Amino acid sequence: MRARVIPHVGVRSRCLLFVEIFNYRIFHRIMRNALRLKTDYINILLDQAAERTRERGSRVYEAKFGISLRDIRLLRMIGIAPGITMGQLVQQSAIEKTLASKLVGTLVKQSLVQREICAEDARQVRLSLTDAGVDLVRRAEPLGVELESHFLYCLTPAEIEALRATLLKLIDAEAASREAFEASMAKLRKQAARPE
Repeated sequence: MRARVIPHVGVRSRCLLFVEIFNYRIFHRIMRNALRLKTDYINILLDQAAERTRERGSRVYEAKFGISLRDIRLLRMIGIAPGITMGQLVQQSAIEKTLASKLVGTLVKQSLVQREICAEDARQVRLSLTDAGVDLVRRAEPLGVELESHFLYCLTPAEIEALRATLLKLIDAEAASREAFEASMAKLRKQAARPE
């Protein structure tokens, strides 16, 4: 089969064009067809919404107060429950234990949080805000309200309340089913460890 000559194109350019066409054909021959999969899983959508709003919020808090959104979340939770233990804080904040411990350590160094050994159990540490921590949380609160209103501007007040109620319901349902889930995971791990 004779190659078609492309007018007004040099030999080098024709060679490059041939290589591009060849590579394109080979690529599409070996490329699989796109899979048809569900892409709108609720947890994926929640992650996307949370990550995008968290990133923006964190930038604003860092610019205004020199503190991240995760830090301010921990400070708020400690502020509303003085004497909270590290374990309770991890559970309520949904921040991974090692990261939460590191963040709290930084907040202690910044003199925003204080630790106290629990009188009932010396293995437990109770957390509370210092005066500087209380002051920071109070100054940051109006910004939190403003940022949330910007994030939710596209929803009506009724939709916002429905969303809040739905998320709280999901959180409660997860907490209620956690024990059964952990039992199921233990069973799954046992099955996976069994030799074939």
